[in-house]
Order: sequence, then C-alpha cells, then structure tokens
Amino acid sequence: MQDPRWPQLRQLLVDRGWMWRDDALYAPHETLWFQTNAQNPDYAAFRDRMTTARDATATSAEVDIDHAALHADLVSLVDALDAVLSN
Repeated sequence: MQDPRWPQLRQLLVDRGWMWRDDALYAPHETLWFQTNAQNPDYAAFRDRMTTARDATATSAEVDIDHAALHADLVSLVDALDAVLSN
C-alpha cells in the first residue's frame, strides 16, 4: 500500500510547475527529480535533507544563475513537503 500523502505531495508539486516524465517528477528548472517506490517514505527526513540543501544554495543563488535555479526548485520542494507534513 502506498503512503496516502504521496498523491497530495505529487499534486502540490505539479501545481508548483513540476512535471511527470519517465515515471519521475522533475522540478520546474529540471535541476532535480525523484520518484518514490517506498511503501512508507520518511517525508520528515526527506524534508530535512532538502532543507539543508536549500539553505546551502541560498547564498550562491545570488551569484550564479544555475544555483539560483537549483535553489528555486529546492524551495518549491521544501514548501510542498512542509504543506504535506503540516496536515
């Protein structure tokens, strides 16, 4: 049985410009992508890892356009994870 939060997370990401392709969700700037096959994914741990990555790219995003795209994609992912976990 798949985690019931997965459809909610998927829809939130699609609403934020993420796209399905080849059985994976791709970020709007295509800087990252993922798929889930886990029965019970640990969304909190995933959010924590992505929050760390988001924070690490914050200062370089001001200088480098590639880092800015990555940072924007991480922000949208962390925001969606926060929304799913707050429900």
